[in-house]
This record gives sequence, structure tokens and C-alpha cells, in this order.
Amino acid sequence: MDKEKVLITGANGSLAKRLKNNLLTLGFEVVCLTSNPKKVDNKNTFFWDVSNNILDEKALIGCQHIVHLSGFSIVKPWTSKNKQLMHDSRIHAANLLFEKCHSLQLVPKTFLSASAMGYYGLKSQKQFIETDAPATDWLSKLCVDWENAAQQFENLGSRVVKMRISLLLSKNDGFLKPTLLSMKFGVVTVFGSGSQPIEWIHIDDAVKFVAFALQQPHLHGAYNLAANHKLSQYDFMKTLKSKIAPYALIIKLPIWVLNIIFGQRSAILVGGCGLSSKKLLSSGFELDYPTLENVIDNKLK
Repeated sequence: MDKEKVLITGANGSLAKRLKNNLLTLGFEVVCLTSNPKKVDNKNTFFWDVSNNILDEKALIGCQHIVHLSGFSIVKPWTSKNKQLMHDSRIHAANLLFEKCHSLQLVPKTFLSASAMGYYGLKSQKQFIETDAPATDWLSKLCVDWENAAQQFENLGSRVVKMRISLLLSKNDGFLKPTLLSMKFGVVTVFGSGSQPIEWIHIDDAVKFVAFALQQPHLHGAYNLAANHKLSQYDFMKTLKSKIAPYALIIKLPIWVLNIIFGQRSAILVGGCGLSSKKLLSSGFELDYPTLENVIDNKLK
């Protein structure tokens, strides 16, 4: 049986790098798209330039699955220029993939796209399920456009899976890296009251879900990627501190201070959106790291 070919976008991201290695181990053929000409080898890595509608079609030939993970970092300053980059690197990129597949008459079995828990907005503390309506703020609208761009692939006959990803826990990447460093210097920061929910999933479980989704044709639609161990931001930091740096002090940073420093972006730091993991776990998927203690004991010590 021939290896199934998977195309990954956003190849420089930590999730994509781990996913590539995982899929290779599972026996898939993996190719990537990059906007850096120096990384192109025209064998495993091909060039694309979303802003100029350039995509090397050789990356798509014979492709059974597309995993769309590209996206300019949402934690960068929310200037008009950066907001456009955030939009284009997600939505315009998906549109370009769709247009190329359409012109090549290529029908991928699966189009799997990243999305984010920002779909639901970040102010309500209710626990959202996948059928809940999106919010109306800028970040939510970005997620809606992102998912709509992915949904186009159903018109080709592809199965579409959308991952509403919570905070990815990784010792060496994302928000956990500076948090652990700060903790070891004796300070733990909680934003606002700390009573707001914090939703997370270990990066290895996110990788595992992508591989699972590619191999399980019954999966389709949106999935909240979050562990089922629900904690407030304060309890999350308290648990982390107790295992990593018991001597550290927890400091609450008022929201008005965050607003001055980060502006609109402060909503990401404060958080407050709760996610139901019921659909994820009902799919037959099993988390390797269902609790924060599992993450700490197995990945952080």
C-alpha cells in the first residue's frame, strides 16, 4: 500500500514540527510549504507566497490530506498591518489552497484546519460547546472567516475538520516557557481576579488528535481541543507553582494595567472562555495528558 501524502502549512511552528515527525513515524509521506526560499528543497519542502498568490503545485500533486496550520502570531501587536497579516496568513492562505486544488481537480480526503477558542469570544465564562454561536469581536470574526475558508473544501468533496485550539502547553514554546522562567525567579503572575477559566491542551495531545483525525473518517466539523481538567487561572498557576517552584509568590496584575501595556491584546492574556471537551472525548480520542498534574509529572520535571 502506498504511503498517504500529507501537506502541512505553517511548517515553522512548534505544532507543525512535532506533527511532521509524528506523521513520518506513522508511515505518512509529509511535505511542507514555506515562504522562506532558503528552506525549499523541492522534495519535502516547497515554496509559497500567499500575498502574491504563488504556490508550487508540486506540493499538492498526489496529496490525500492537507493540514492548515499557518498563521501570523496573534500575540504580535494588533496594528492594522499585523491584523491584515494575521488574516491573510490564515484565510487568504486557505483560499489559495482551495483555488489550487480546484484548478488541479484535486480532491483531498481531508482538509484539517487550525482555529482557536477565540471563536467564542473571551469574555463569557460559560463552557462552550461546538454548536454555540460565535462572538462578534475582532478575534472571533477572524476565527469565523478562518473556519469558513476551510469549509470551502466540502464543495470539492473533502472531509473538513476544524480545531478550536486552546492554550498549547509546551515546556519550550508558547506561554508556558516565560511562565516557568518567571516562576523559577520567584514570581507567578495571575491576570485580573484569576477566577476566570483557563483552557489548555498539551501540545503532544494536539499532535495526537491531528493524526487521529486523519485516520478516522467519521470525524468532521469543529472540535474544541482542550483537556477535561477544568481550572481557574489562579488554580492553574497555584498547581504549577506547587510542583515547580513552591517558594514563588503569586501576584495578581490588575486588568487596567494590562490594558495600558497590551491594549486590545490584553483580552488574550485575561482569558475567560470555557470549553467543553465532550465532543472531543466522545469521538474515541483519548488524551495522554488529561490533567495538569500529568503534564507536570511527565513533561515539566
